[in-house]
Parts: sequence; structure tokens; C-alpha cells
Amino acid sequence: MTSSSTGLEPGQGCALAGVLVAAFSMFVFPLVLGPAGMVLGAVAYFRGERRGKWVIVFAAVGMVLGILLGLLPDKFVQN
Repeated sequence: MTSSSTGLEPGQGCALAGVLVAAFSMFVFPLVLGPAGMVLGAVAYFRGERRGKWVIVFAAVGMVLGILLGLLPDKFVQN
């Protein structure tokens, strides 16, 4: 494979960005950042990064956990 000027193989930048976005989706805007992480994982996978499919899974799990964490405080705050 050929290296770009940043030292990353094609797709690695998208995979790294997808992991970061997926991690943030657990705490901030899970319905926006979760799908964004999935898209970045898909782009990375189609550029040849094998771990792109794991980024998609991680983003989906992060989105679900983010939604559940957002709902959790409501259960304890109700009178």
C-alpha cells in the first residue's frame, strides 16, 4: 500500500475520526454523532481499512449507550 504525506494508509484517518466521533456519541448528541461515526467507518472500510467495520459496530453501540444514558436520569428524577 502507498503511504500518504501524513504517514497514514488510505482509510486510517477516517477510521480514527470514526472512533473519536463514536466515543463522543455516548455523551453528546448520540442521534447525530452515532450515524456520523458509522458513515466514517463505512468510508474507511471502502477505502481499504479492514477495521472500518468495527468502527461501524462501535458507533452503533455508542449511539445506543448514549440514548440509554440520556434516558437514565429521567427514571431517577421523577417523583
